[in-house]
Amino acid sequence: MNPTSIVAIGMGVGTVLVGAFKKVAGGGSESSSDRQDSTPSRSSPPSKKTEQPNQQQARSSASEHAGVGRRDQQPGPRYQPKKESPTERRKRVADATDRAMKRGSYEYRSQTISLQPGISRSIEGTQFLGENSDLINWKKKPQVETQGHAEATVSILNISTLDAARILSNSYRFLVRDGRSPPKTGVLNFASATKPGGGVENGAEAQEESIARVSTLMRSLRSKEGQKFYETHRRNNNSHYYTHSMIFSPGVIVFHNDSGDAVDQFPIEVVSSPAVNAGLILEGNSGWQTAQTEVEIEAAMNERMGRILYLFELHGIRNIVLGTFGTGVFKNKVQMVARIWAKLLLGEGRFKFSFDRVIFAVTGDSTFAEFKGYWEGWVKQQGVPRAARGIQRSEWQECP
Repeated sequence: MNPTSIVAIGMGVGTVLVGAFKKVAGGGSESSSDRQDSTPSRSSPPSKKTEQPNQQQARSSASEHAGVGRRDQQPGPRYQPKKESPTERRKRVADATDRAMKRGSYEYRSQTISLQPGISRSIEGTQFLGENSDLINWKKKPQVETQGHAEATVSILNISTLDAARILSNSYRFLVRDGRSPPKTGVLNFASATKPGGGVENGAEAQEESIARVSTLMRSLRSKEGQKFYETHRRNNNSHYYTHSMIFSPGVIVFHNDSGDAVDQFPIEVVSSPAVNAGLILEGNSGWQTAQTEVEIEAAMNERMGRILYLFELHGIRNIVLGTFGTGVFKNKVQMVARIWAKLLLGEGRFKFSFDRVIFAVTGDSTFAEFKGYWEGWVKQQGVPRAARGIQRSEWQECP
């Protein structure tokens, strides 16, 4: 049995970043105002025929267009197009994605690529898993055969969720032969509990929005089955722990990049789950109350994250993209989230043999450094074999 290997790649923390994909006049006028008398004087010799005003104006205009003018004339200001703000760009990309889904197709390399069959299959396969679903049994011994499976290769990368998914998709799409389907890529969506896609329509930049903005995920979340998830949380809107309910969205098609450019589409299998909103729960707490509440928050997060991994396992998805679940506006501690993932995936963890490859996609240099540092420290403290930590420069490898 091969030991787990961990690849940590980033910037600004003494490491190197690899595999990150960044697929991201006029002029003034001159007038003739000199008046000339068209009647010659009797005492003067006949003058040459004078030009009429309309002829002078025509000559003046012709001179201007030919670049002939007064020496002191300055060109007018050049037109400066309004610079698009990041929020405006994100809204534009979301609008383009929505229009493409309504058409059922998008344009890529002078071809019309159909989306509708994939959207229909995704909607039909969407599943709502409630609080008391079979996921409650996640701690039991795995039903899938794990004998002969090596532990997962774990990578911690300073990139976006969909860049990580693209890495996985590209890493095995050319390795499949004999007409077999490539392995599926699972993605955890840090979901809003009450609104499909969170603030995607308003140009928000959180993790869920980054997925919904460039893929067909919204069609699944807004489906009849997906709406059960939001209705559940609207009925329980007084608890910021939210529930362990989830949505499974199969075959979500990614067809735009973060800049809104069309890309070669690839599918992802999405699990949508809300993290505990630790910030609101701890508001107003102090002293022993805070300590006790933090214990309760960690217990709830452990249960939820175990169910997330179990849902991927049940669908046979062995390559997944995770992240610092709920450490943004929900203010869960990065170290707590890293510890829970490590306990579930490494050592004697319940899911140590359930996956082939796990990528933690972590944006933000400080969050990345904290997550990676704690992860490596934890596996060292727990005595995970040296090769499993991936902290030696000689062991780093390019992804994929």
